[in-house]
Amino acid sequence: MPLFMVEAVDQNGKKVRKVFDTDENTLFTYLQFSNLTPIKVKSLPDFLKYLNIRKLFKRVKRSEIIEVLENLHLIVKSGLPLSTGILDLAEDAQNPALKDILYDIAFKVQGGMSLSNAVEPYRDILTDVVISLFRIGEETGTLDRTLKDAAEHLRRIEDLVSKTKQALIYPVFALTAVLSALIFWTVYVMPKLVKMFEDMGIELPSVTKGFMYFANLLKSYGLFILGSIVLSVFLIKFLKKKNEKVRLVFDRLNLKLPVLGVILTNFYYAFFSEYLRLMISAGLPLNRSLEIMGNSLRNYVFKKAVLNVRSKIEEGFGLANSIKGEGIFSPLIVRMISVGEQTGGLEEQLRYISDYYYNKVDYISQNIAKMIEPIVISIVGVFLMIIMISLISPIFDLITKLST
Repeated sequence: MPLFMVEAVDQNGKKVRKVFDTDENTLFTYLQFSNLTPIKVKSLPDFLKYLNIRKLFKRVKRSEIIEVLENLHLIVKSGLPLSTGILDLAEDAQNPALKDILYDIAFKVQGGMSLSNAVEPYRDILTDVVISLFRIGEETGTLDRTLKDAAEHLRRIEDLVSKTKQALIYPVFALTAVLSALIFWTVYVMPKLVKMFEDMGIELPSVTKGFMYFANLLKSYGLFILGSIVLSVFLIKFLKKKNEKVRLVFDRLNLKLPVLGVILTNFYYAFFSEYLRLMISAGLPLNRSLEIMGNSLRNYVFKKAVLNVRSKIEEGFGLANSIKGEGIFSPLIVRMISVGEQTGGLEEQLRYISDYYYNKVDYISQNIAKMIEPIVISIVGVFLMIIMISLISPIFDLITKLST
């Protein structure tokens, strides 16, 4: 599809600029549909498509998506035409990016496209899970229920993410403050004190000399060290995208990090159980559910494990035995799924597992500050000890000389 930059006036008389990747006839039909009067239309080079230039300006919060899904649930349940309901949501949206997305979806739905196909270009915003639920709801005639399930799924994730971010504020602030103080003492304070001690002819202890060596190293190669760290981060991200083995190594390391690794592991346990429950309750086959889930997981360790489980299911193995063979799922998950398979209550067991691990992650995220506090205190203590030893030893020598 060609790429166009359009300068237009909206229904409020405000001048706007937007990028569209569509053919010329559809472009002008869409502009009329969304109440935009074109002033200038410019064709853009095709290579800009690879930069995802249209998506660069679409910043939509998860909370906004949750609100849209809840409203869509009510629209479908009330029997209102879907395109009309989405158009009403677009007109009420405050976020310009969300407004554009909803107008585009409404335009496609009104043209006869299914909702799941209409939202496909926005997979990075809605996630694979939500789009899969859309498709299942359309195929089974239970779109109102799957929309509600999708909203609930995103809300639980949003709650956990927001609580974890809030809990990390204290340790991040504390570590940043300590690091800033360390750099300040190293670069500005200690060199002046050391020069004063040397002028007085005081022999510096090994700790002070080591501290000054570090200070000189930081002053001489600080920018180089910072640049190397930034370059290493970008290189690691690039290698993770291009090489599955590198991604597997780093994702496995993430799961072994103190505190954060526990949160991630339990979150993926909860996500796995919740997603599988939603798919089974919607009537999707188990192997297909695992395939979609595996493709949507970001952590490659769990992604690989879920896809391996899917292959074993297709070979005729049971879900519990397949999961147990991967070695990354907890014994609780294996036992509960095994009971669910034997009693025919797999969906109920999966709900219990997801609730258990979501609550566990919630508890950890709320108490993460207390868990990390000993580490922060230890770092601060070591820093102060080094400073005190570096200063007290020369001062003690100075007092000794003066007393004699």
